[in-house]
Amino acid sequence: MNKHQKPVLTGQRFKTRKRDEKEKFEPTVFRDTLVQGLNEAGDDLEAVAKFLDSTGSRLDYRRYADTLFDILVAGSMLAPGGTRIDDGDKTKMTNHCVFSANEDHETIRNYAQVFNKLIRRYKYLEKAFEDEMKKVKMQI
Repeated sequence: MNKHQKPVLTGQRFKTRKRDEKEKFEPTVFRDTLVQGLNEAGDDLEAVAKFLDSTGSRLDYRRYADTLFDILVAGSMLAPGGTRIDDGDKTKMTNHCVFSANEDHETIRNYAQVFNKLIRRYKYLEKAFEDEMKKVKMQI
């Protein structure tokens, strides 16, 4: 008996499940987007908080939580050991960070309020924030 091949429909697409589709892990693209928005927000920490709240739906804070808190605390991504990964490029750094803030009680309190608003809005960031604070404490 000869086996006849079954006819194949042309233009047939192979469906992939969403769980099988993996996004690339690109913290530098996340950093560039976040730093640009923070720098455009100006000197007002309320504008910074609104920017962080509004971009949470577009940017994946869950995936890039370490990078997010590196930028908010140190101004840029941190390498192991606590050095900045910015290649000396000022466009990859922001001045809206705890390390470059004035060292008075009111300013630090305002930054703490920004962190609290962010963590209350995105509850899953609480664990990443605790880990970031442990990392900063170890490097100081």
